[in-house]
Amino acid sequence: MKILSNHQATREQLPIVSRNISGVVVIRGAAGSGKTTSALLRLTAIVNTLSFRRRIDNNRNPIKTLVLSFNRTLSGYIEGLINDSIQTGAIPVEVENDTFANWARRYIGTSLIEERERDSYLCRRCTDLGYDIDFILGEIDYARGRFRSNELERYLTVERTGRGLSPQVTRTTRQQLIDIIREYEQYLNNRGLDDWHTQCEKMISNPCLNYDIIVVDETQDFSANQIRAILNNLSDDYYLTFVIDTIQRLYPRGFTWTETGLDMRNAAYFRLGENHRNTIEIAEFAASITHGLTIDDDGSISDFRQATRHGPKPVVCKGLYSQQLKYALDYIEEKVDLSKESVAFLKPKGGGWFSEIEKALNTRKLPYITITKNKIWSRGPENIALSTMNSAKGLEFDHVIILGLSVANMQHQDEETDDKLQQLRRLLAMAISRARESVIIGYKESEKTDLVDYFIDGTFDEVTLS
Repeated sequence: MKILSNHQATREQLPIVSRNISGVVVIRGAAGSGKTTSALLRLTAIVNTLSFRRRIDNNRNPIKTLVLSFNRTLSGYIEGLINDSIQTGAIPVEVENDTFANWARRYIGTSLIEERERDSYLCRRCTDLGYDIDFILGEIDYARGRFRSNELERYLTVERTGRGLSPQVTRTTRQQLIDIIREYEQYLNNRGLDDWHTQCEKMISNPCLNYDIIVVDETQDFSANQIRAILNNLSDDYYLTFVIDTIQRLYPRGFTWTETGLDMRNAAYFRLGENHRNTIEIAEFAASITHGLTIDDDGSISDFRQATRHGPKPVVCKGLYSQQLKYALDYIEEKVDLSKESVAFLKPKGGGWFSEIEKALNTRKLPYITITKNKIWSRGPENIALSTMNSAKGLEFDHVIILGLSVANMQHQDEETDDKLQQLRRLLAMAISRARESVIIGYKESEKTDLVDYFIDGTFDEVTLS
């Protein structure tokens, strides 16, 4: 699968890459601005700087480096970038690249509860609360990620940063959720098990692993407790880089830097504005979907004025799913050079949602790979990828195809301020912004999601299939 190659720093990125002062650096910017690439170029520069210093000091201790991302697919992609850029010299360099969950599991080593058992336990205790079950499970995840177990009472009165305005969660409901969380954690303890949250808490108090360099990609999707665990494992003289864009937050996360225990008074902040990935037309279309969403200081709307290339407008095709799929495959065969270009079929959900695409690709003898949750980034010849939108986060492809947008796979409440609706708008905009050259979106009129209503006329070409 084609992978973005490391390149020399642009004029905008150079101040980030050349900063070799220890401490905290925060890289902010919209999709396509080169945040991850900037962080990895900086990592390489710091390794070179530390190697030089240690040779002078005759210090042969390895340079310990940790790169954390939120999902396995992005971690696999970053692995390829790191392997292409870090070369061990006289001073050994130890590079760990993983998701937070796998990193914690590797060092804590306790058995994890099965996801099905966890969800079953929590669902049984939440069914009478009067909320959509997916929302309330997300709320539990939010509370457990933001507050340590012995500080859960803070959840009763705190502003629910990052969770939207609706549905509202009353103080009574919050207390009920705290009680459910306490019971569940006791259930885990009685069985000698952990889950991701309890392992995370153990990493907060675990003996320090003394990393010299840590890069945290997609920081907006890390919890406060995960940040606390990262801070616990820094060496005294550390280089910590956060890559963040809260407009792309896809998970129930929200916190302030201060509450994690991180002193940001001396942190260096950089905001990248140039869009190196998208054409002007793709960036404008993606920005229209998130127009009007609340943006905090760590969020960045994709600015099509900062893109430098023109291309075709995204195509929105209406018709039966079979017609959408035929249109997309004809486009690939007629207009895409698969020896040089990559294509991603993205969907909100995985599993059986890809079965018709897989069947059609096999029929046309178009090789593909499934990259969802795949820790190993394939360097094989297949340049068509199948992925959930979440797993495509942080990646890029020449062409992005999103078919079958429907109420069934983009469910949310009716209110404009519904937290799930806002997440889905971010998710769709993020998925579109993975594309470098072209975007195709398809839906059936009688089944379409109302997210289509956020498409602004003039930013796309419409095709009616027959």
